[in-house]
Amino acid sequence: MGGANTPKLAFIGFGEAGPAMAAGLIEEGVADVTAYDILQDDPAGGAAVEARAADTGARLAASHADAVAGRDIVISTVTCADAVEAAGQAAPSLRAGQIYMDVNSVSPETKRAVAEVIAATGADFVEASIMSPIRPLRHASPILLSGPAAPKLIERLRPFGMDLEDMGPEFGRAAATKMFRSIVFKGFEALFQECVIAADGYGVAEKVLDSICKNYPEMDWHALASYYVGRSVIHGERRAHEMREVAATLAAIGVEPMMAEATSKRLAWLSDQDLKDYFEGREPETYREVLDALRAAKAAE
Repeated sequence: MGGANTPKLAFIGFGEAGPAMAAGLIEEGVADVTAYDILQDDPAGGAAVEARAADTGARLAASHADAVAGRDIVISTVTCADAVEAAGQAAPSLRAGQIYMDVNSVSPETKRAVAEVIAATGADFVEASIMSPIRPLRHASPILLSGPAAPKLIERLRPFGMDLEDMGPEFGRAAATKMFRSIVFKGFEALFQECVIAADGYGVAEKVLDSICKNYPEMDWHALASYYVGRSVIHGERRAHEMREVAATLAAIGVEPMMAEATSKRLAWLSDQDLKDYFEGREPETYREVLDALRAAKAAE
């Protein structure tokens, strides 16, 4: 598409969501895209960041200041734990007229903390929550927005294929929607993990899921178990942290986060088994692959 109204973009954090969104937007005609990730200066992670930038067509910036200078929209796609710190690192270079869009899966309280950092710069802050896995839709994944500048952001980005919904000017609503939705979906993840790992100890994992299928035949429970357990292997650490954010959100409104805390603990457990190297960074295709990997790891102890 392109044209005079095509925004100049910067991505802060270039791990999973950032490159996916950037690639899709560049394909749609948003040619001027910069990116900065603190890992690019790390001997272990720098090569991966450079490869992502080369694959997407984004220009890899030398610093936060270099990344955000002259940008219309700055999109924060860092890890959940770093959302506020990343805003603080970008803040000295932000100016009035720019929009800072935070898409990290954090609590409403954390989003408000980011908003305070950005407000002090004169730039506009927009809270954003991605409501699906970032792939395969990439930039076209459904995203909820909150904040007074949300309509302006939608006007700039919707022409480039983004699926953006304005939840209103009040900060917290987009984040809360994502947080409370995660109770169900990441709860599934934790339940499937605990179910098949325990059942495998008796050699009955498939039989258990077969039984569930008979009760609810409209769903493929084997496929669901494979999907959710496989995601825990690769993304468990990040998803466990997100559930800690969910727990904090619940506690802040007086709801004891029993399920959220248990989900976080279970997701973190599988992540701590360090199976990423075993699978060479790919998501396992079936839960059986994960069970076999756990067995192999235990036998090697």
